Amino acid sequence: MTPRGHRIAPAIVFRADASHALGLGHVARLTALLEELGPAGVRPIAMFGGDDAAAAWMRGHGVAGEVKPWTVEALLEAAGAPGVRAVVLDGPPVVAAAAPALAARGIRTVVIDDRGELANPVDAVVNHNFHAPSLAAGYPAARRRLLGRHYLMLRREIRRYPHGACRPRTGARLRIAISFGGSDPVGATVRTLRQFPSERPADLVVLAGPGFRDAHDLQRAAATATAAGHTVDIIRDPGDPAGVFVHADAAICAAGGTLGELAYLGCPALGLAIVPDQIASAHSQRRGGLIAGGAAWHDLDDAALRAQLLGFLLDDRGRLDHRDRALATADGRGAERIVAEALG
Repeated sequence: MTPRGHRIAPAIVFRADASHALGLGHVARLTALLEELGPAGVRPIAMFGGDDAAAAWMRGHGVAGEVKPWTVEALLEAAGAPGVRAVVLDGPPVVAAAAPALAARGIRTVVIDDRGELANPVDAVVNHNFHAPSLAAGYPAARRRLLGRHYLMLRREIRRYPHGACRPRTGARLRIAISFGGSDPVGATVRTLRQFPSERPADLVVLAGPGFRDAHDLQRAAATATAAGHTVDIIRDPGDPAGVFVHADAAICAAGGTLGELAYLGCPALGLAIVPDQIASAHSQRRGGLIAGGAAWHDLDDAALRAQLLGFLLDDRGRLDHRDRALATADGRGAERIVAEALG
């Protein structure tokens, strides 16, 4: 029982899953929102499920909470606690399981979405992808729709660098960052190193996130790239990925949240959709001239992958054009806007 006169601090519940197989994207972008709540005087309650990769992420980013298979009943109980003003859901399975139950209880719900398909009645839906404004009709029952890069969720570890901090060069030997997310469930890092073309030797900096599990194959692939004339520096569970991107001339990455980080920092990117949810975003950014590549990973055989890598390496002018267009879409204030417009 709350003592008389004692004010209950407002709180917001966040529910998402992360793992080696799922990747860490849902938890990573929610972390950007959690970070904004402290200055606003709101207590975040993180209900994250998953495996050791999710736990490593939470420890590394100072997120309090227990990683376990949270049930809908446990979520409803947390949502009904004194002071809780909203629940934020991220991830299609989480939304499908929890959104109807929350709506039935009249609990204020905000959904983070990528697909553009949400029939559930919710207080707000957030889709921070570049092409999201074209998906508005896919959210017929959302009271508010926060769509597009205006709402890009970037963590403080990215935003501590100034907008456009990366100043890429076009010299003879490029410094290339390679990052396929926190877990790389499809083995894209290893395959990219094996197929990296020798026509333009480069200094490769490989980021292997907390959920990365192909260490042995990665070492062998690095040896293959070294034999092709490249240098390879492998950084495990990088504490400052933005610092790597800032000092790179270009990046090769998955077409998820990393592309938003690179856009903000001004690092030109070759983006590849390694999971189905990334395909529409990758295609739209390629059409808009924000990135090179844009293909779905499963559509690329080794020869096609190698051709895309070589084209990216040789196109100095194109990389700089992509950088300028992407930079104009990401000002770093998306999480702040979401807190003000959907969670205030």
